[in-house]
Amino acid sequence: MVLFLTWLLFGMYYVNRFNYSPMIPLLKVDLGITNTQAGWLMALFFISYTIFQLPAGFLGDRFGPRKVLTWGAIISITGNLIFSQATSLGILSLGQLVNGLGQSMGWTSSLKLIVSWFPRSQRATAIGFFATCVTAGSSFGIRLSGLLGDHLGWRSSFIIPPVLLAMVALFFWMMAKDSPRERGLPDFDDEIHLEKRIENDPRSRLSLVLTNRILWSVALVYFCFVYVQFGCLVWIPSFLKEAYAMSVDRASTISALVLLPGVFASPLAGFLSDYYFRGKRKPLILMLMFILALATFLLSQNVSITLAIGLLTIVGLMIIMPDVLLAAYPSDILSRKLSATGMGFLTTFTSIAGIITTPLSGKIIDLFDSYAAVFFSFAVAALAGALLTLCIREKTIYQSK
Repeated sequence: MVLFLTWLLFGMYYVNRFNYSPMIPLLKVDLGITNTQAGWLMALFFISYTIFQLPAGFLGDRFGPRKVLTWGAIISITGNLIFSQATSLGILSLGQLVNGLGQSMGWTSSLKLIVSWFPRSQRATAIGFFATCVTAGSSFGIRLSGLLGDHLGWRSSFIIPPVLLAMVALFFWMMAKDSPRERGLPDFDDEIHLEKRIENDPRSRLSLVLTNRILWSVALVYFCFVYVQFGCLVWIPSFLKEAYAMSVDRASTISALVLLPGVFASPLAGFLSDYYFRGKRKPLILMLMFILALATFLLSQNVSITLAIGLLTIVGLMIIMPDVLLAAYPSDILSRKLSATGMGFLTTFTSIAGIITTPLSGKIIDLFDSYAAVFFSFAVAALAGALLTLCIREKTIYQSK
């Protein structure tokens, strides 16, 4: 029940985040913004998102994920409604900043809730099933936004999704609990030694997170991965519309469809890591990042629409599967007690990647008047992430168990 409730709520978070990307062509026509300005609007979202990542993780550990997730939904709803009434770049920017603040409260507390309800031996599998909401929410959000924008105008894409999020958030608040103990069930004791070591450490909990060398290595890999992930999620609909002369509706439909296989890929990644690789994450991450680099490189070669859709399907898988494995590291390294704070640290890096990738990609598109160069930049970033994966000292994690 908790897994389903968290899946549903965070999936709606994504519906209210990726309602923006299909609307870029309509915003350019209606308000006269450029690709670079469209990229900066997404960057403003990530600036706010980045600033509040670590505080949001700390709040999740301090006050419980249920409260933080619900308040995050309320703030995200407010940001979307502000955006829907915009008549200038300034109001659009304000809406994105507020939405980024609300969205920053989602990922860290969602993972905190999941790892609180599942044993360590099933952690990546549970996160894998949960992470299907990222694919489902992104796909549904892009499709719904494109449909609404084409038929009711772009403003409707920032009014109807918040209404859906409000309904789900109310249901979540009424039904979810922070831990098994609140349901009269025993908490897990599979990390008792690691938790005792953390409790006996004289350093503050924040210091324990910030000084962990393995976590820094994971953060750098996550940065490269999310640079490609969010770059693709934001620009694929515009790429299909402008490079292959599609309508907004058709481009959003294809974008949604190429993301759908990720629904099956994320639990598969978690299962393979937990059982086939016996809890190890590194070998699988390394392989997936290399595949992502190759697929994005081929997309930079101006291929036919048929081959492009095939490659985008592979990209849709590769921008989901490593996320599951990287997200399992904070609780692997720091235990459940610091999982939200540790994830907040990692998502600070991923948010910085989001700040950089959207305006920089828009600038590259404007500069070269082509999407080939931007996909080449994604290939370089994915390759860098694969090489940085080699620096993760995973043996140290297993020795600490």
